[in-house]
Amino acid sequence: MAHHVTLSFQPGPAGVKGTWAAAAVADRKFRGFVGRYASQEGDVCIELLEETASGKLIVVKRWTKDRGVETRPRP
Repeated sequence: MAHHVTLSFQPGPAGVKGTWAAAAVADRKFRGFVGRYASQEGDVCIELLEETASGKLIVVKRWTKDRGVETRPRP
């Protein structure tokens, strides 16, 4: 299973994308992006996604300035 982290400056598509096989590594990258970009001007959205066996991407965590980290239960 692949794990993806995206960083987007809104509005717009993801500016930075990364993919890791290990969930723990992707989670560390997610937290690192939050630490690095939380004080950035403008609207920033950071997401941690899991890719299902069928290729569907599911948002596991999302961070925005307005809402902080939102965690969604894994299916």
